[in-house]
Amino acid sequence: MRQIAPQSLKRLSDSVYQYLADGIRTGRWKTGDKLPSEAELCRELDASRSTVRSAIERLNGLGLAQSFQGKGTFVTNNMPREHAEAVLHINGASRLDVFEFRKIIESESAALAAIRATAEDAAEIEESITGMAQAVTDKETAEYDMRFHQLIARCSGNMIIQGIFDVMKPTYSEMFMQNVSHMKKTGVYFHRQIFLAIQSRDMEAARRHMLEHIDEAMRAVCSSDTK
Repeated sequence: MRQIAPQSLKRLSDSVYQYLADGIRTGRWKTGDKLPSEAELCRELDASRSTVRSAIERLNGLGLAQSFQGKGTFVTNNMPREHAEAVLHINGASRLDVFEFRKIIESESAALAAIRATAEDAAEIEESITGMAQAVTDKETAEYDMRFHQLIARCSGNMIIQGIFDVMKPTYSEMFMQNVSHMKKTGVYFHRQIFLAIQSRDMEAARRHMLEHIDEAMRAVCSSDTK
């Protein structure tokens, strides 16, 4: 049985969703495949029926799966990048476009996280910062970088923000690798400032530090494009 660490109902639902979404993304379940039943998932993940149902509803809402009464849930899209482009119309978007989009969404995500993050959330955010600081390779650094920003989206408590992050993951993954290649571990400093603001429940400071963070990355990466 696959075990998911004890946590709040919402966090457990996030974990079940991530398990299913990762399975779709990696091709474990392809378009047209039937996902395991709710009962099977409950047994496999040691989760309640309501938790599993919430995760499946989220997949349905993002267009990654579709449930049919009496038949089950089927994968409808196993290509998150194409799904993101279809939903968000980002075909041909420039790097600057993505940075500007992130400034709008992530600054407010940080502000919401400052009033909604739990002690458990704060511990996970801090772990991502420590991991980034101790990372050996650029790839590992970028993975912790994206982990930090995904946690902020999750801690916003807004399902739409979380969903947007999920479908933008392939785009973000490339962006964070580019950022790290130019800035190395500069992001650790900003992550700590954002974390401290969230920890102290300071919405304005969290918003401001996130804007400063993305602005700094935008200047570093976009200025290199003009050289």
